[in-house]
Amino acid sequence: MFNLHSSSAIMMAVIWPKGKNENFPQDETLQYLLILCTKVGLNTFVLSFWRHSILKSLLGLCSVSMYAADMLLVCAVSGAWLFKEHLPTSTSMCFILAHGSAVYALLPLPILIAGAFDYASYPNLDITRSSRSRVVSYCIMVVLMWASAFVYTYHYTDTEPTEIYKDKLRVTVCRVHGSTVVFQFNMQISIAVGLILLLYFKKLIGWLSRANKLAELRSTAFVPDQDFPYSQFGECGKSEIQESSPPFFVSLTLGFAVNWAPYLLMCLTCAMVGFVVPAYASVNLLWMACANSVLVGIAFWFRSDKTGPYSKFPDETCFWNTYWQLSKGILPTVDTMLPTKLYRMVHKPTMPFQEI
Repeated sequence: MFNLHSSSAIMMAVIWPKGKNENFPQDETLQYLLILCTKVGLNTFVLSFWRHSILKSLLGLCSVSMYAADMLLVCAVSGAWLFKEHLPTSTSMCFILAHGSAVYALLPLPILIAGAFDYASYPNLDITRSSRSRVVSYCIMVVLMWASAFVYTYHYTDTEPTEIYKDKLRVTVCRVHGSTVVFQFNMQISIAVGLILLLYFKKLIGWLSRANKLAELRSTAFVPDQDFPYSQFGECGKSEIQESSPPFFVSLTLGFAVNWAPYLLMCLTCAMVGFVVPAYASVNLLWMACANSVLVGIAFWFRSDKTGPYSKFPDETCFWNTYWQLSKGILPTVDTMLPTKLYRMVHKPTMPFQEI
């Protein structure tokens, strides 16, 4: 259905193949509708494990807006299919697909930039500190980004269907776009994660085993109040001192790879076989969740001196707290059922996270 046209971002979508008998052309609208319904179903699954913190960050709110746009796109294609007897299918479908793919291809870059600034200013990366005014500013930013994308595509998107010949058959096609930003982001992140983990390949199994133990102990351990920043003091109970622990950035990379390696491998495989997906058909919320994890991990790395291990991060995919503890090299034993160190509340909210 899709043919690579001139680059990884421009494709031709077949919307009206004439077939062998040009008197009875085959309408592809129903196939597009099924593709979009499948996409909405997958995006619904992504929302199901991101639902608690999705409205607490700019990327999360952008994801909700994209989900709403997906639903509108399904309604638009459904209308084109239901009223195909009264509307020219090729014109209406080309208009919908061209504008939809152009908007989805434009949004990732401003969303990434705005999301990076959001987490750079996020209070201790803790969703319990997100204020209502911050959510209002998110809504304004989302509206501005969508409005800008619509204005741009309205003036510069080619929505006219074109007839071409393929295998001696005449077909009606429409120019659609893929997102170069999403493609490059996935490739660069995959290469970076792969190289970092390759440097520590011999130690990965041991680190993963210890991370699993930490995760099991955290599920039954005492967790301090989340409403205040913490400073760290003392040892409690018995603990196992680990001689070899990953550097902090390697530990965070490992925590990210454990959850997102399948998605990144799928993207690499598609790139190697030349399988290109137009922006309107890609599971964009899956990419948004991946990008959210990347930005939260980077922000946690830079701000670890001010962010405690018990913050409620605006990311429900990666277990950043567990891999923070892994990098410290102290593994609590089962008999303590407590974290390796106690954390006390400090009365000055601006005081950074300190280890004594």
